[in-house]
Amino acid sequence: MPRQRSAPFFSDAPVFDRAEYARAIGRAPTDKVVSSMLAQHLKAGNIRRIARGVFASVPKHADAETWSVDRFLAASRLRPGGVVAYHSALELHGYAYSESFDLQVVAPGQPGLLAAEGFSCRFIKAPAPYGDADLTTVDRLGQPVRATALECTVADLFDRPDLAGGADELINSLDLVGRLDPNRLIDRLASLGNATAAGAAGWWLQRRQEQLGTPAGALDRLETLAPKQNRYALGATAGASRLAPRWRVILPEAVLDASFEGLA
Repeated sequence: MPRQRSAPFFSDAPVFDRAEYARAIGRAPTDKVVSSMLAQHLKAGNIRRIARGVFASVPKHADAETWSVDRFLAASRLRPGGVVAYHSALELHGYAYSESFDLQVVAPGQPGLLAAEGFSCRFIKAPAPYGDADLTTVDRLGQPVRATALECTVADLFDRPDLAGGADELINSLDLVGRLDPNRLIDRLASLGNATAAGAAGWWLQRRQEQLGTPAGALDRLETLAPKQNRYALGATAGASRLAPRWRVILPEAVLDASFEGLA
């Protein structure tokens, strides 16, 4: 009977963990039969191991050694409660300027880098608790992947631009965004409590005000979260940066030169 249950399960679950497979065949996750059956399916090429306890189903007539696994789906299953975030969330939403194979996942447990099959996953501690509006679900091959919503993603990246691949990658990526709820963005920035991030985000939102249809009142609200004194932001350094006066942040000249100078 367990063998008869395996094939339908593999067909419905492109990526799964040991506990999910155990439930599908009516066994406890710790049952040695589960280990034996997984080993047999690995040997037969029906599945491939992504990381410890996480597997991908391999379609019939496909080669397990070369079968490409959806890395977002796989990364989201590496730890319970995982949320795809930061630059990886931008990729998932379709707004990343460049692709990265270092997947970023906010999850319980210790931060760190895990080398999985075909990609690496960087586990990150949540910068602040997520509210309902901060998370969304994206369908990947019929399975749900939890990710930060666009507005939360943008706010978190201004909080941690190092996780965006640098200031140029961040701004180039955000220039692809055509629609955004400014109030949700501001709510997330307020929860982060990072005035420098709020100032940099304010500069960007003002720069894109016309394209995004941002009301002036939203910018006024965001300005209250900006620093009270000038601060360096987005990796700016002395001698190669300029001040964005309204937002009291000092930004890299390379970023400003690629922007509308009148707003800087």
